[in-house]
Amino acid sequence: MSGYANVSAPSAANPTPLGEGLNGVLGFMLTGWDKDYARIEVQLAAQHRNRQGGVHGGVLATLLDAATGFAGIFEPDPTKRRGNATVSLTTNFLGRARGDRLVCEARVTKSGRRLYFARGEVRDTEGTVVATAEAVYAFTDIDAQRR
Repeated sequence: MSGYANVSAPSAANPTPLGEGLNGVLGFMLTGWDKDYARIEVQLAAQHRNRQGGVHGGVLATLLDAATGFAGIFEPDPTKRRGNATVSLTTNFLGRARGDRLVCEARVTKSGRRLYFARGEVRDTEGTVVATAEAVYAFTDIDAQRR
């Protein structure tokens, strides 16, 4: 079963490392998760930078994908959690991130039986929005992509 199936009540004081796949490689920490909401943070290091020294756009896009994805699949009962697959992710890069930490918050804007829609934004250490995204996801069986 997926690694997030047993996640419960993460917070900034009690974050949950997202240890699987690219989220784990990038050091993402789930610091808030509730119905229609997710917050993921990352402490920036050399591997998050592009050749000019800024945060790589791929890191920002992955952070937005992770947070908007988690926002739509919260379920208090871990045995009832569903998986998802990204259908569409439209990302806007608004400015250069400052500082050594990024916080991404995401919220579901609409949800149906098969699809859900979410928006996310990434803020830097100074609280400036540096990237936004709108995403569409299909609900799946929690382990569908592992088969």
